[in-house]
Amino acid sequence: MNINNQLHKLAMKLGSNPRIAFARLIQGGLLFVFGSLILIMSDRILASSYSQEVLALFGITIASIGVFWTLLGYLSMSVLRIYHMIKSKDKK
Repeated sequence: MNINNQLHKLAMKLGSNPRIAFARLIQGGLLFVFGSLILIMSDRILASSYSQEVLALFGITIASIGVFWTLLGYLSMSVLRIYHMIKSKDKK
């Protein structure tokens, strides 16, 4: 019951502001591109070494964070926004 209320509050909070959701979507996309560029640079510029692998791992980490952030923004813009509108109409 308690976790259900927490999820409901989180969904209402995330779905209430589409401007922030769009900003998250753009930020996540930029993080993904930046991480991908780091990954490509480590492959093309550096010779095969330990530092290349560490830089590639860093790029993959940044790109993964970007994908997660973009997903959060997308869900906030679409699914959670619909959930917010339905629950807001139920309260009236």
